[in-house]
Amino acid sequence: MRLFGKFILNFSSLHCFTPCIAIIFIFFITNTAFSQSKNPRPGDAISAKDSANITPVVKLSDSTKKSNTNDSSTVSRLEQKLGIKISKDALPSVVKADAEDSAIMDMKTNVSRLYGKVQVNYEDMQVNHGQILFDQGKNKVVAAPSADPSKDTGTLKKGSFSQGKEKFTYDSMQYNFKSKRAIVRNVQTQYGEGFVHSEQIKRSPDQVIYGAHSVYTTCALDTPHFGIVAYRIKVVPDKLIVSGPANINIMGVPTPLFLPFALFPISAKQKSGFVIPTYSVEQARGLGLLNGGYYFYLNDHIDLLAQTNIYTKGSYALSAVSNYANIYRYRGGFNLSYAFNKTGESFEPGASTQKDFMINWRHATDGKARPGETFNASVQVGTSSFYSNNSYDPNQILQNQYQSNISWSKTWQNRPFGLTISALHNQNTATKQIDVTLPALNFHVTQFNPFASKKRVGTHWFDKITASYTVDMLNKGTFYDSTFNLNNLSLNNFQTGIRHTIPVSASYTILRYINMSFSANYNEYWFGEKQTKQYSYSDAKVNVEKDYGFYTARDYNAGVNFTTRVYGMKMFKHGSLKGIRHVITPSVGLSYHPDFSAAPYTYYYQTKLDTTANYYLQSYYANSPIGQPVAGKAGLVNLGVGNNLQIKVRSAKDTTGTGTKNITLIDGLSANTSYNMAVDSFRWSNIALGFRTNVLDKVNISSSAAYDPYALDYNTGRRRQQTMQELGYGIARFTQASLSLGANFHSKPTGGKGGPTNAEEYARVMRNAGYNEYVDFNIPWSLNVNYTLNAAKNFSYYSHADTLVLSHNLTFQGEFQLTPRWKVSMNSGYNFTYKQLALTSIDVFRDLHCWAMHLQTFPFGPRKSYNFTLNVKAQILQDLKLMRRRDYRDTPL
Repeated sequence: MRLFGKFILNFSSLHCFTPCIAIIFIFFITNTAFSQSKNPRPGDAISAKDSANITPVVKLSDSTKKSNTNDSSTVSRLEQKLGIKISKDALPSVVKADAEDSAIMDMKTNVSRLYGKVQVNYEDMQVNHGQILFDQGKNKVVAAPSADPSKDTGTLKKGSFSQGKEKFTYDSMQYNFKSKRAIVRNVQTQYGEGFVHSEQIKRSPDQVIYGAHSVYTTCALDTPHFGIVAYRIKVVPDKLIVSGPANINIMGVPTPLFLPFALFPISAKQKSGFVIPTYSVEQARGLGLLNGGYYFYLNDHIDLLAQTNIYTKGSYALSAVSNYANIYRYRGGFNLSYAFNKTGESFEPGASTQKDFMINWRHATDGKARPGETFNASVQVGTSSFYSNNSYDPNQILQNQYQSNISWSKTWQNRPFGLTISALHNQNTATKQIDVTLPALNFHVTQFNPFASKKRVGTHWFDKITASYTVDMLNKGTFYDSTFNLNNLSLNNFQTGIRHTIPVSASYTILRYINMSFSANYNEYWFGEKQTKQYSYSDAKVNVEKDYGFYTARDYNAGVNFTTRVYGMKMFKHGSLKGIRHVITPSVGLSYHPDFSAAPYTYYYQTKLDTTANYYLQSYYANSPIGQPVAGKAGLVNLGVGNNLQIKVRSAKDTTGTGTKNITLIDGLSANTSYNMAVDSFRWSNIALGFRTNVLDKVNISSSAAYDPYALDYNTGRRRQQTMQELGYGIARFTQASLSLGANFHSKPTGGKGGPTNAEEYARVMRNAGYNEYVDFNIPWSLNVNYTLNAAKNFSYYSHADTLVLSHNLTFQGEFQLTPRWKVSMNSGYNFTYKQLALTSIDVFRDLHCWAMHLQTFPFGPRKSYNFTLNVKAQILQDLKLMRRRDYRDTPL
């Protein structure tokens, strides 16, 4: 039975009759009051069978808001409409209340009681709870808990309170609408990454909160794993939380760790502040304070983190990390590090000092900021020993290349050309060689059809001819980081070159099935120096003479290539194999370029480089950074063939018989060689073979091999002019080969394909890349394996025979979960040539919900060490951590 607007009122005397009739009239006019009840109580004054909303409080119109500035005429009209007098003490805004179960209205005391998922709204405030009492005379709301039907008997359901950005859950609460003061018990409030649990709080009108018996934690559980317990706290909204003496509590057990006071920033904006250091004890460097410093919040676009490591035995490190961003324009970061490592005293044997630095800079512009113009930078410059002396990351320790690229690019709208200016840097940490290119300039005109006409009807053969133009300028210098000195740097340390390139090409289809492509290239070189080498008998060395000036050279080549495809197919009507397809791609080409070492070009010269009577052909521009014309005449016939093999299988899961799947057995199997008609000897080039495939989308296999068609003179170790076939030794002899295997295996994610298990933690770690690495416990196990094999036949002057030289190396990286919260990962490898293990690291991770544990070990080798960290995940308590370390410089474990 559905009852609408049915009221059962409890009159204490007849003088209540008139106000009661007025209240009923108001409710019917405004159409805001009706009640239903699934479980009516005997004492309820208003009840109904069905569930609905209840609004037992008079709803005042907007004209009564802001009582001191009300329009009196509007209030009068409202009084005439309602038929009652509006009190001057009425609330300035509307109070709305909804209840799912039932409500009691006592007209004598002006008190309303609401039951069952009650919600009270007043201005920007909202109160939710199981039972709420509203005293209209005192403008007070009292919220009490009710039983939670979704949990065990006796469990009380918590209420919620929200006003503006402030939100919290609670057991019971008293709130005054006029004074906006509240007293709340058993409160749980979230401020950013932190939570505050209080037995009782007092809330003032300015939303400042005073809490008693409170716990601050970053654990999201109702019973947190840890917390900072304080007898009194004060919360200033959007600023900070401050407490008196506090004690760190873990799993409900007090610890001996006490704080005289505590400050927790809760501002939505970043703030400057100190970074508390951790400590480390090492035998070689002594007691150290690590990663202490100061964070500077400069403005909304840039910040700065300055940190230092200090050791009692003289070692120290400094770093400055800055991130900057201007939304929709650019973003980037800068990292400068300097380290001074001192081992032992100067009078001790084996004592050493090492100075290292590292500069990292990244910058990227938004493509929409300035269309057609970009500026990007990726810089990594430092001493070759920086990571080996200061890092515990195996990937950084094994890194043998530093590369940098700073580039500015410009393209013009509706114009066919573009410009790029770059600064390049390449550093080999093994050889300590540094190559710097400053600047590198590229100007290009995009491909166009010089003979095409928009007015011409039809297509002619010359319409398909395309051309383009490119000019490259490089200014390159080579140094060694141990001898590099800015004071001794000059322009003579750099080699400058400019190359102009004009390629012309065209493609045609002839005889329906043959593709013919033609190409011709012209290159012109501009050099800034010219050098000659000559052996000096008096000095017993090769003297190099350099002439600086403006020199030019040029070369050109032309070629034509023919390709087609031959298909072989076989279909099967029965069985799981439906068909086989074999594609053969043969190619034949002709190419030509003259001998640029001979007249009239003479870009090369004959000279003696040793005490023998031999003369060697050398180029005047051997050190050119942009290349040079090649020596030797070439009239090549290029021969090649490629193969691709696929099968089509029927799907066993498809009951209709139409479902199929293509599987590639051989991605590519190729053979290439060439025949030079322009020379009188050694006309055949080496035969190059290549193979690649993928097995089950898990294992990538690629290999290559080279065979020499000419025989070898085992007395001198030189190639003979006779081919292997002419001497009856077969077609060609093996010279070298390589094989590469790469496999990636991993289990299915336990949480589906929705991304990382903890998205918030993943985002936090990605924002702070470089300090921590995200560990995805959603992947139970994974394994990456890479194997390389290189084989070569080298002539031995000792045995006058070929010697097969093998070098093969295996590297692997794997991780697996012992339990849903424990994970172990390992990086290692094995060099079969030297029969030794590569740098090996074993990491153990433990997810402790709100804490994280990481044990990194290098169990053996020259870097034998370990690093243990136990820390809180939340960034707000990043200084609450425990670290233990044994450095590889210390006495072996």
